[in-house]
Amino acid sequence: FNWLQGEKRVLDHEFPKKTGLLVLHFAIKFYVDTIGLLRDIQTVELFYLNARQLLFRGQLECDTETVFELAAHVLQATNGDFVSEEETREELKKLPVIPTCTLKEHPSITYCEERVIYFYEKI
Repeated sequence: FNWLQGEKRVLDHEFPKKTGLLVLHFAIKFYVDTIGLLRDIQTVELFYLNARQLLFRGQLECDTETVFELAAHVLQATNGDFVSEEETREELKKLPVIPTCTLKEHPSITYCEERVIYFYEKI
């Protein structure tokens, strides 16, 4: 990974000389102890999006119950309050919130959906 310097324009950076398309990824370099310390709502949103991406890619290590609970929070942030199991299952098909490694650990996708729904209803 190469980090962009805030005082430079993107195209002014030295990038590896490879053929093909250059792909840039958004990532957080420094983390705060609590998002309550962040002053700007856009910064909070960027931290949320980064954590969500890391979780889905399996780069954020946590136990599966925490994954299910975090997936429920993503549903809450994206869709609002719980409405029904059917609607939630449809949203889970569209919204990638459960990492592949978690899906491989459990006997069925239905089990994973049920755990997410359980936490989503509680929220």
